[in-house]
Amino acid sequence: MTDLRFKSASALLYDSEPSMRQNTRSALLNLGFGAVVACSDPHEFIELTKNGKFDLILAEMASPGASIHHIIRDIRSHTIGPDPFVNVILFLWNTAPDVVGEVINAGADDLITRPMSRTQMLTRLQRLVGARKPFIVTADYFGPDRRKVLRGMTSVPTMIVPNSLQAKVENRPELAATPEAVRWAVKAMKERKISIYTEQLVRLSSAVILLSGSSDSYGDRQDVVDVMQQRNKALVGFVEGTEHSHVVSLCQALDDLLKSIAKAKSPLKDKDRELLSQIPYAIQKGCADLHQTAGLAFDIRDISARVIDAQKAGKPTSLQVKEKFRQTFG
Repeated sequence: MTDLRFKSASALLYDSEPSMRQNTRSALLNLGFGAVVACSDPHEFIELTKNGKFDLILAEMASPGASIHHIIRDIRSHTIGPDPFVNVILFLWNTAPDVVGEVINAGADDLITRPMSRTQMLTRLQRLVGARKPFIVTADYFGPDRRKVLRGMTSVPTMIVPNSLQAKVENRPELAATPEAVRWAVKAMKERKISIYTEQLVRLSSAVILLSGSSDSYGDRQDVVDVMQQRNKALVGFVEGTEHSHVVSLCQALDDLLKSIAKAKSPLKDKDRELLSQIPYAIQKGCADLHQTAGLAFDIRDISARVIDAQKAGKPTSLQVKEKFRQTFG
């Protein structure tokens, strides 16, 4: 059952239960993985995800003292680790809907219920290599697209992201998670987040104004204000240090306004109503160049292939990639 194509691939395995950890590690090695690093301590797992370079991460959800879904979410958000696009498989004993929901919302590629066979493991790994789901970006999620396609459903542009496992197993260098490829894909992800947040601030501001007509709606108004504050704070985190950092001062002004509205349990003043309409619009306009590119599909294979061609031709790689990215994504 060994697949020699996995020989150059590496995996990180976390499981606090000794026998399960050893069995899973043995299974991965027997399936063909060249290196499998196994750990039982959640702090060690976090350190390895921060500093290690792996093609696959596997973890048991039901591990005491570890919030695995939070760690995976941090990996996907590029808060920890060098590669937010690393393949992730999580193991479950408990298949309750809320537990499964945590796994999916964290951004895992796949989940496997225990007990499992080596055949199941190999099948899932081959699926990650040959048919990995593209990634999507929403206000609260970044990871594999697990939506059920429904007729008339609004289309969300997808992203073909670096996949170091597939790159090694199928010898596809255009999918390799090189530092440059990761930077471009992360840039595209962040720009989509910025576009989403700025659009939401405009819509939410209109809702706050509509909910300011009577005292009966002040509770609902506060709920919308809370969401606006969350989105505004997240937006600042994405634009700081970028070419769109000029909107940070506008975000700070909006935050001050929202705090003032939150304290007041009364109709909006005319001045506040006017500012609540103008500031989110100004923020959106300040990031207007991103709205067009956010609606485009992203495919790292195309960009990376051009890097490889540039290298073969002896051309300045970074300049070639920058120009291609500008032409394709704005």
